[in-house]
Amino acid sequence: MKKPLSIVLALALLVTGLAGCASTKESSAVETVSTTSAINPVSVTYADDDFYFDWKNGSYNTIGLNGSSATVDGEGLDVQGSIVTISKSGVYEITGSLTNGSIVVDVNRDTDDGTVFLVLNGAAIQSQTSAPIYVKNAKKAVILLENGTDNSVAGGSEYVVNEDGEPSAAIFSKSDLTITGSGKLAVTADYNDGITSKDDLKITDGSLTVTSKADGIVGKDSVSVKNGTFAITAGKDGIRSTNETDEDKGNVVVENGQFTIAAANDGMQAARLVQIDAGTFQLTSGGGYPGKTINSSNDFGAPPDQKANTSTTDSVQDEESKKGLKAGQGLLLNGGNIRVSSYEDSLHSNNDLIINGGILTLQSGDDGLHADNNLQITAGEISIKNSYESLESSNITVNGGKINATSTDDGINVNSKTGVLTITGGEVTLNANGDGLDSNGSINMTGGTVYVDGPTGNGNGSLDYDGSFAISGGTLVASGSSGMALAPNTNTQPSILMYYTSAQAAGTPITLKDKDGSTVVAYIPLKQYSSVAISSPKLTVGSTYTLYSGDHQIVEFTLSDSLTYLTESGVTTKPQNAGPGGGKGFGGAGNMPPREGGMPPNDGGMPPSDKLPQ
Repeated sequence: MKKPLSIVLALALLVTGLAGCASTKESSAVETVSTTSAINPVSVTYADDDFYFDWKNGSYNTIGLNGSSATVDGEGLDVQGSIVTISKSGVYEITGSLTNGSIVVDVNRDTDDGTVFLVLNGAAIQSQTSAPIYVKNAKKAVILLENGTDNSVAGGSEYVVNEDGEPSAAIFSKSDLTITGSGKLAVTADYNDGITSKDDLKITDGSLTVTSKADGIVGKDSVSVKNGTFAITAGKDGIRSTNETDEDKGNVVVENGQFTIAAANDGMQAARLVQIDAGTFQLTSGGGYPGKTINSSNDFGAPPDQKANTSTTDSVQDEESKKGLKAGQGLLLNGGNIRVSSYEDSLHSNNDLIINGGILTLQSGDDGLHADNNLQITAGEISIKNSYESLESSNITVNGGKINATSTDDGINVNSKTGVLTITGGEVTLNANGDGLDSNGSINMTGGTVYVDGPTGNGNGSLDYDGSFAISGGTLVASGSSGMALAPNTNTQPSILMYYTSAQAAGTPITLKDKDGSTVVAYIPLKQYSSVAISSPKLTVGSTYTLYSGDHQIVEFTLSDSLTYLTESGVTTKPQNAGPGGGKGFGGAGNMPPREGGMPPNDGGMPPSDKLPQ
């Protein structure tokens, strides 16, 4: 009995939602709202000892691993069975294999503030009961991967830990830890994390392969990557920084590198800031894009991130989070070639998200780009091949870049009634089964180019807004269904809204020409359409234009106002029961007239069955 009841409730919500969406909206000027995202970029300082150096030309100590024992030569070294303890700063070369033991660094930092260098020179270290490399106490530790060598560290599943649950990783450091050198390091962690530093973790070079039961690489205060090659398979997060309490800590900053990450939870996650300046990334989270949107089990009609199981920074929710890149405070992309296949959002920020450059290719079971506060795009190439909503935030600003996005629901969604979608530049192409441009607040377009392949069903529209849509520059072509068609309504640049008497087939070009036969706009929709909204700086009130579908002339008309309504018979008046910028009264493509109260007929607006709650 539960399933039929849920469907009844879903239908009731659908009727309520469509009736509310179809009701007459009052026009209002776009409010002046500050939508500028404020993320202060992080500049990481690297010391000289964070990089490889010619350690052989100086003094160094040696640790030779021999199966179940070890031999040492130098000061500050002690061997007890298969446990080697380092108690003094300096350079320590480690060679050979240890089948069940550990290298423990335990330096009194009150009397010795030097750096401990662990040179892995063809070393293989295994331990079933503790961290194979355990930096228990030191001012700073550096792992040097000797050039041209293969090294490995493997932690078993039977760790003996202290009251704080430590050590909890195959390479575990209570101090600042750096990994450098051009050698190779394979880390296997059957107990918990692969590599963990309870302070800052820096990686400036090396080829790292990490396979972990839990997180792959963790730096509590920060994870900073200068360069390197990373292959990470993680039972939880791929790379993570966890400090939520100290100001300016909890960051993941990547300046360059090559990353292949397959994580059961988030690909990269930071309590505060994720910043990517350059690099190549292949991120798979939560098993990757599931082949469909994953919101069918959520409350009907609301975005997934507004449900009970929303993304938070507490540990329980973090375990459930399956996002590509996730930040608690800010997500800043300045460059990089980033490919994400994610079960949930591909890029997610609990506050602001800024994209200043880079090439992004995203496949998401939920949102492509999501920010709880502000989402800003100034440059870059963004391709969202699959998503529930391609871009979602309280405020969205597009100042530049190139965006090509496909969504099963809205293409761009401003989910706040006080929010503004601002478009000043760039090129945006949307293929949306829901609304194309959707703002619960207002839309302000001053430049750029926007193409919308909107919905074919009349329950949504190519353009949708609750406040107003002010346009003073740029080119807009929004095609789709006619049941809820809107156009810009606060215009200093002229617009038209055309209703067709029959649906135009997918692939039928839309061409608008002036009286001299010069093309004003041209676009080829990917889906059938029965309405189109067009605005261009080439349009002038009082001038004559001709609209074509393919080679067929549809209508010749003279612009009568800043917003001109058209049918195939010519200029007409604003439809009865129309919204702020368009109409629900024509019912093109053979649709019935709107019902009482402005509700359109249900001829395609019903969500597919897989979106109904079960």
